[in-house]
Amino acid sequence: MAELLVGPLRSVGGASGQDARELNRRSVLHAVASGAAITRADLARLTGLTRPTISSLVEELAQEGLIVETGPGPSAGGKRPTLLAIDGAARQVIAIDVSSDVVVGGLSDLVGGPGVVESRPGAATGDALVDEIVDLISVLAARATAPIVGVGVGTPGLVHADGTILEAANLGWHDRALGAELTERTGLPVWVANDADAAALAEFAHLPEGRDGLAVVRIGAGIGAGLVLGGRPYRGSRAAAGEIGHLVVVPDGDPCSCGNAGCLETVASLRPVLAAAGFEFTEPPADHATLIERDGDAADAALDLAALHLGSVLAHLIAIVDVADVVLSVEIAGVGEVLAERVQRVVTDRLLPTLTQDVRVRAATDADRVVLDGAHALVLASALGMVRS
Repeated sequence: MAELLVGPLRSVGGASGQDARELNRRSVLHAVASGAAITRADLARLTGLTRPTISSLVEELAQEGLIVETGPGPSAGGKRPTLLAIDGAARQVIAIDVSSDVVVGGLSDLVGGPGVVESRPGAATGDALVDEIVDLISVLAARATAPIVGVGVGTPGLVHADGTILEAANLGWHDRALGAELTERTGLPVWVANDADAAALAEFAHLPEGRDGLAVVRIGAGIGAGLVLGGRPYRGSRAAAGEIGHLVVVPDGDPCSCGNAGCLETVASLRPVLAAAGFEFTEPPADHATLIERDGDAADAALDLAALHLGSVLAHLIAIVDVADVVLSVEIAGVGEVLAERVQRVVTDRLLPTLTQDVRVRAATDADRVVLDGAHALVLASALGMVRS
């Protein structure tokens, strides 16, 4: 499994005793949750902490119910070590997905998975949308059966690391401290991320061993990418990394909502593809087969055009940041698979042959849940320093 770097695994210096202990707790949780360490000796070796310190931290975390002993491990010649694991049921997490026309919330344990799912229509914007999110969090919190670690929110727009929505025009949010506002209104710690950045956290867990970077492209009414580079989420100096939807790809093309013309979103988002097949974006088909049935040739040509421009942009991204895994998350079932195959061909045609050998373009593991799963992963990483294995 790939390892997401959420904090130092080595012991820390220059911090207060309390801060250092918290960082070391997070390092222990991270190592156990990711499978990098399953015994106390593993933890000491990876963190550089002394055996007594490791024993003290493990005992503390065990008393809190976060770490459990699962039995004896194989012997290396002496006493058999005791294996450690995270107790997934010890805490619960609330995840909120605001990326589509339905606001979805989930309550699950530390392991993740279906859990309890609630939704709201999501037609509201501005203050009304915040009220809907607060209501959804309250409903889910009332159904909790274990202490809640926190709330993760995945939303469109430019999102600062402190949870401030710098710009989400379609949702009516501008310079809104959403994380702080939700924390104040719900009494729970809240972390907020761009939906594509959240999706990247979810998909990172599916990378094979040895691969430490990916780009997740969310395709709906708009287009945005989330990046993990060198095992670390990358958002850029202005939280704008991955804003590929408003790159101009067709000079003097169709007008875009951003004020420019010919942006990638005007040719590769779902709006132009659906329009070519005779659908409105407000009534999209449930799957790719239904999309093609309405007007097969026009829809297929629109998908080809979308793949051409999307692949061209992604080829530049791959070459610039040297990322080998690209995941397409599309709101219509089956479209991600169709686009991935075509984008792979475009990318292959536009990169050096030596670069294309390891490049993989695929559809999201579960496009319907990828933002929800990412919001869950955001809480684990932010609150506990954990990465779900």
